[in-house]
Amino acid sequence: MEPKIEKPENCERRVIATDDVELRVSDEDNPKISGYAAKYGVFTDLGFFREKVKAGAFDEVLAKPKDLDVRCLKNHDPNLILGRTKNGTLRLSTNTVGLRFDNDIPDTTVGRDTREEIRRGDISGASFAFTVAEDDWRYYEDKPAERTIIRIGQLYDVSPCVYPAYPDTTVAARSLDKLKDTIEKRDVATAEETAVEAEETAEVVEEAKEEKEETEDPAIEYISDERMRECWVGYRKAGRIIARLKQADA
Repeated sequence: MEPKIEKPENCERRVIATDDVELRVSDEDNPKISGYAAKYGVFTDLGFFREKVKAGAFDEVLAKPKDLDVRCLKNHDPNLILGRTKNGTLRLSTNTVGLRFDNDIPDTTVGRDTREEIRRGDISGASFAFTVAEDDWRYYEDKPAERTIIRIGQLYDVSPCVYPAYPDTTVAARSLDKLKDTIEKRDVATAEETAVEAEETAEVVEEAKEEKEETEDPAIEYISDERMRECWVGYRKAGRIIARLKQADA
């Protein structure tokens, strides 16, 4: 008996839009289900953020066929299995379009029903369950955040599904919340740092003006207060850059 594979808490599911699935069945001697479980570079609107999968995101996963054990499940239900990469009934490949799957339809009740439901158009969506190894978030003030999935960590299943309009975004939502929290903390820290620097700059300029008034020599050409302020700001900025470079090297 094989050990039960538990999906981790960071497992996500995405459903490709119906118009982009190209889900079809063939009526050859060995009938197949074919389609795309994911397409590259196509933004999906998930409500509070937009998401796309970068070309090549599945390459590392598919490069290790001996470690690959992906199922083809109807509606992500492990009780409704249609194929599996381990026995060759499910085949996955990636091209410039996205992640393609070809699955031999089993001569079972689930297989025969699924074939007919796809042919009739009752099932028109495709989905995949996965974890993310690397992603990139872009957060904007005036429009929804954008997420780019760069590398897939683990691929669990691909699935012809009935409801292509409702993706599960809970895990990604937590990632977005962390991003927002990081940005807010950074903005607060930057604002506080800027306020301190402005106060210190004003003090330096005022001290320089007083010193100039006390020791003013008509033979010396002094820089203006504004130029003095600009020089001091530049000096402080250079200091921050040097400090960050030292921290990165540490």
